[in-house]
Amino acid sequence: MKKMKAALITGAILASTPLFAQTTPATETVSPTQSQAAPYGDNPNIFKVITHKAQNAVQNTAEKVDHAAQKGIAKVKPKVENAWEETKDFASEKSVIAIEKTQNAAVKVNKKLNETKDGLIGSPNDQRAPIVSHPLSQSSTGVESAPVQQIPSTQTQPVQNNRTTNL
Repeated sequence: MKKMKAALITGAILASTPLFAQTTPATETVSPTQSQAAPYGDNPNIFKVITHKAQNAVQNTAEKVDHAAQKGIAKVKPKVENAWEETKDFASEKSVIAIEKTQNAAVKVNKKLNETKDGLIGSPNDQRAPIVSHPLSQSSTGVESAPVQQIPSTQTQPVQNNRTTNL
């Protein structure tokens, strides 16, 4: 019985070993778990190794920064576009208001200019002033006699100022 048990256990062990063994295909491929030969050779200079590792670190850092920047741009872009649209709308509203105010100011300025011009020169619609001509021998500074109105005696007559003002 002992021989039989030993034979049975030995057979079971021999039969199960292929199940636990690693199998490799006929064509060997490089798997990521196997280490590749260093790009700087078997016995490199220490500076070449440091340079290669620094390049890898810089490249990895640049890729991470690029990825973070792309995520940041994706988050910020809608907000920036929204702010830009609001700015354009605000600017167009303000420009319409400015145009209206400018037109109103131009109308007021033209009105005031015409009023001032009419005040200084006279309006073309007004009656023209009569032209009085005197002979050259007569003084132009002479006072013409104006008809005097009779004031009733119950009122007091105003005192006349005899001073003349020269401009």
